[in-house]
Amino acid sequence: DPKFENPTIIMVVDRNELEQQMFDNLKKVGFENIAVANSIDDLRNLLINDHRGLIVTLIHKFRGMLPEISTRSNIYVFVDEAHRSVGGKFGNFMMGALPNAKYIGFTGTPVASTRGPNTFIIFGRDDENGYLDKYGIIESINDNTTLPLTYQIAPNHLLVNKEILNKEFLELTELYGVSDIDELNEILTKQVTLRNEMKNPERMDNIAKFVADHFKNYVEPLGYKAFLVAVDREACVLYKKLLDKYLPAEYSEVIISPYYNDDEEMKRFYKSREIEKELRNKFKEPDKNPKIFIVTDKLLTGYDAPILYAMYLDKPMRDHVLLQAIARINRPYEYQGIKKKYGLVIDFVGIF
Repeated sequence: DPKFENPTIIMVVDRNELEQQMFDNLKKVGFENIAVANSIDDLRNLLINDHRGLIVTLIHKFRGMLPEISTRSNIYVFVDEAHRSVGGKFGNFMMGALPNAKYIGFTGTPVASTRGPNTFIIFGRDDENGYLDKYGIIESINDNTTLPLTYQIAPNHLLVNKEILNKEFLELTELYGVSDIDELNEILTKQVTLRNEMKNPERMDNIAKFVADHFKNYVEPLGYKAFLVAVDREACVLYKKLLDKYLPAEYSEVIISPYYNDDEEMKRFYKSREIEKELRNKFKEPDKNPKIFIVTDKLLTGYDAPILYAMYLDKPMRDHVLLQAIARINRPYEYQGIKKKYGLVIDFVGIF
């Protein structure tokens, strides 16, 4: 359209897997000329050289970007997961580098917080409407873009003590408006009593047996797969050892991020980028292992596997982070004529 005067369109994501997913989706719908910024320098050069057309980049690649690197007004920045990192330093670098660009945010979970970043204010619509456009869950289900979710509470003896859960999680004021799983993890790290109760060996063994029985009876026969979401990285490793007592070892894999002071036992469960990518791809195929991913933060945003049906949830989550996580299981899927009717969350915490 001539009125846009040969614009630059930048599609911004904040996870590596989303960057590749965005690129793949654009190619599928027919976009050929896509520049992917592979590094900070790469993005800087594209902007300095006045690149016109479509650019896909991680928001992190705006780090240290020169102020007013381009002052053109026909730059359009589409920000995915707009509730998350735009309110921080990377968003400041981006908006300082492109001061006259038009910014449009996309998110399933906008933050209207009075403490910290507010999605509506950042994107310029702080009024009673709040949105340029809304596409709700019901519309999405009616369009068969997503499926309904159904929730099942675990047996009482597996749930977390209500008083401890309330005191060390549900009543914490710093949790209001938390939109990033890293922030959630930081808060949970301080809740020692809660985490100790959740990692009680007898409780974890009972949950592992419950998960194994449920998976064999209700998930595997349909050709579907599952996530077991643990409270922290150590719990992921513990659950792997326990699940192996009740299911073949090749059924499950731990997917965790490395940490600088991990002991050798934790390091045994690290995966190289290549192996993790291979496992992610195999998980999406019905006749291949693994069938269960054991996770605590990785894969809970951005990972798209329609075959994923059940989420065994043993991690306290709420609000934006919870919505992001359970959205992993709402993708339509059909296997051997059996259509997935809904995604299933089994709650071992008691948050529902």
